[in-house]
Amino acid sequence: MIHVSIIVPVYNASNFIATCIDSVSRQTANGGVECLFIDDCSSDNSTELISDYIQSYKGDIEFRLLKQTKNQGPSAARNRGIIEAKGDYLFFLDSDDELSSDCISKLVNLADKYNADYVQGTYFSDANYHMPYYSETDNASKYCGTRAWLPEFSDDRKFIKKTLLNFNIIPFTPHNRLVKRQLLLDNNLLFNERICVREDFYWMFFIAKVVTRLAVCKDETYIRGYNEGSLTHDVKIDREILGSRTLIEDFSKNIDSFMMGSQKELLLETLIMTLNQKFYSDVKDRQYLIRKVCNVNSVIESVILRIYLCLPNGSLKNKMLHLLTRLYKIKDR
Repeated sequence: MIHVSIIVPVYNASNFIATCIDSVSRQTANGGVECLFIDDCSSDNSTELISDYIQSYKGDIEFRLLKQTKNQGPSAARNRGIIEAKGDYLFFLDSDDELSSDCISKLVNLADKYNADYVQGTYFSDANYHMPYYSETDNASKYCGTRAWLPEFSDDRKFIKKTLLNFNIIPFTPHNRLVKRQLLLDNNLLFNERICVREDFYWMFFIAKVVTRLAVCKDETYIRGYNEGSLTHDVKIDREILGSRTLIEDFSKNIDSFMMGSQKELLLETLIMTLNQKFYSDVKDRQYLIRKVCNVNSVIESVILRIYLCLPNGSLKNKMLHLLTRLYKIKDR
């Protein structure tokens, strides 16, 4: 019986896929683990390397290689894995990353202990990784670390939603966490295949609405890599624009009354990140996104937002942003 399905999207990963596979094969979990590689039409020899490894592997983990018929991006690859998986829990792993040898066993122990919907792992703190959305001062330690003060378990819906919507507390990535497969299927929480950049933001926004039992593993379980040619990073500008537009449109349409302030704050952060991207320079497009965000804000919130966006970088601009986020936080008290 399969308890955990590890899902690995693959695209031109020949330079590092061996390290990824080795880290999976070294897992200390006592059976019940499968690993699905979803190849997104790689043009290198990634699939040959994976096939050779599967044929020579003699351990307890069930490896499978699935091939997409056309290149569709990481969201489609992960969705294929969700549908094909046999495990009670899903774990997403990127092909340029690796796991600690006890990653799955530690997360499964917490999942079983608390009957958790969602178990968050912790990234290795020395990961040499830089997110393209952040400045050099906001790199691995801020993005990859799970906050040490988090409780090991919570079933407080307010706390869970607030936590999952804040990427400074829980990293916005699909990987390094166990999620109940049935929870995703019951709530139609597949990845949005129109989005190839920040698809993790989209997924986290909606999964935060349904998780009722959250566990956190404080031990380091995941080593993050960064590959310029991977599924996530080899994206055309028009697809980035479409993805950013979809994020803001769908977030705006799906803000609900429970923890509204936290949802608005994530929408605001998404807007700011989008407007700061050099490719998003069309004035009409920018104004369209700003209107979308203003439409879900109160009059005073919209005024503060527009003032903030008009100001040059500096202390006054920062004060406007702080004021706006304070108003959002008041809504969630």
